[in-house]
Amino acid sequence: MAEQQYRRLTWARRRQSGFVVFTYIRSSLWLGQDHLLGIDSNGFTETYKRFYFRDIQAVTLRLTRRRLIWNWVLGVLIILFVAGWGFAAAVSLSTRWEELVPWVVITLVLAIPLLMNSLLGPTCVCQLRTAVQTEELPSLCRLRQTRKILNRLRPLIAAAQGELAPEEIPARMQAWADASAPAADSPLYVVDDPNRPPRIVP
Repeated sequence: MAEQQYRRLTWARRRQSGFVVFTYIRSSLWLGQDHLLGIDSNGFTETYKRFYFRDIQAVTLRLTRRRLIWNWVLGVLIILFVAGWGFAAAVSLSTRWEELVPWVVITLVLAIPLLMNSLLGPTCVCQLRTAVQTEELPSLCRLRQTRKILNRLRPLIAAAQGELAPEEIPARMQAWADASAPAADSPLYVVDDPNRPPRIVP
């Protein structure tokens, strides 16, 4: 069988795995001929997830405040170090420039990530929905990059599924909503007391 050719869509993004300290997973996204390939690696094992274009129902984006939070954290730290730098210079009038080098280095170490975080643009969470699952794509975490990749994927998905007429979109969305809603004749189980079995509400 001929080897499947893939093209990289995103570089690996490191994220923490659960609540375990110092345990990280590197996630990346690759483009195949008829599907997307998500790779999660923890340094010892790799997990592969394939999303075929014909099965993709929707891709949702949600803006997050991750960039804003990191900007605040880094900005406050920079202000503290600059204030400490100024205080040290004011207290000791004979301060030599060699003594200020550590303060300058630490300030630059914090300022560079702050600048890069601002230039990369807003952060987001991207989720891909199929008929059987909704999967988050961790490597698509910046809005600008995610939109660029989705614009690249849109014609491939349309070619695999066919284009929908504008008047068919509301009907299709309603069908998805009806499929995810519980059936009208299905019983509703309510738990009043954890020590008792659930009761059925007609």
